[in-house]
Amino acid sequence: MKQIASLTLTALLLAPLAAHSQQAASGTVSDHLWLFGCPPGGDAEYLENAGIRGGSRMTPVEGAHWLGIRNLLFVTQDWNRPPAQWAEAKWKAKTSMEQWAISFESMQRVNWAAVGSSGGGGLKLVSDIVTLAKRYPNFSGIYLDDFVKYPEKRPDGRRVGKPAMTEGELKSMRDQLGKAGRPMEVWTTIYSRDFDPKNPDFTACEPPLVESMKHFDVLVLWTWKSAELKDLEKNLALLEAIKPKTSRIAVGIYLWDYAGIDEKKKADPTYRFGKPVPIELMEHQCKLGLQWLKEGRVSDLVILGNTHLDIGCPTAPWMREWIKKHGDEKLSQ
Repeated sequence: MKQIASLTLTALLLAPLAAHSQQAASGTVSDHLWLFGCPPGGDAEYLENAGIRGGSRMTPVEGAHWLGIRNLLFVTQDWNRPPAQWAEAKWKAKTSMEQWAISFESMQRVNWAAVGSSGGGGLKLVSDIVTLAKRYPNFSGIYLDDFVKYPEKRPDGRRVGKPAMTEGELKSMRDQLGKAGRPMEVWTTIYSRDFDPKNPDFTACEPPLVESMKHFDVLVLWTWKSAELKDLEKNLALLEAIKPKTSRIAVGIYLWDYAGIDEKKKADPTYRFGKPVPIELMEHQCKLGLQWLKEGRVSDLVILGNTHLDIGCPTAPWMREWIKKHGDEKLSQ
């Protein structure tokens, strides 16, 4: 715990120095917007916990076009991950992975998740992603979602998880990416609870997460509970102080609070948890994200996701209008 406290103190002391260490983004705001997309219905269980029946039918590309976004992170769960290409190549005209890739051709850039939701997947998916990257020039990288997985509570009260990929696997992933024929980036999810010991849900990683960070080009900062968005500025400063100099930071923007409680639905015995992010907090996180993008403190904004756009969630049209308003704004050249 002394080591953790020291890390936090160092982060706070160094934060002002690190605040503008990234190169300012160029182009327009839209060039730096990404949709965190998953197969249709990927969030159906979460939505049902909040009393929303029927799920979503919108595909990642439909969601991106509806919002006005040109870049896509494609993330799967264990149960909806496309089969490995060798398993289908002998009997299908196009494998499922190729069919997804074809549907993504209208996107400007695509990062396909090797590590999906809950930390599944890993190195075994990388070779297929590299094969697709050779065929589809808009494939620009790999995404690693939920990198700290299998958290468990220790006898001393600490929550501790482990990396979704070992050091050796991360090095092997980089070697394989080198075969794509062009530079390929590695992006990963990082929650505020992964690096802030003062977070009530702090989850340590063994070996420490900071040891894996050197393998990541972009760290996507997500705030799991919308009530904690009030700490977004503090958390960005903490992450700026501990990240490698070569890594950039992106901000993840939820439309849906997966863990939040809707006070109006608490009396309903079928309701468990989940609610739209309050509009005032949408305004807060998007205002800061836009400011940091223009200042060069963050490189991109990632919006989650297509499965919340066609279910009547009020944050969906709000986000669409925000992108219409700010998407064409110029950034530093």
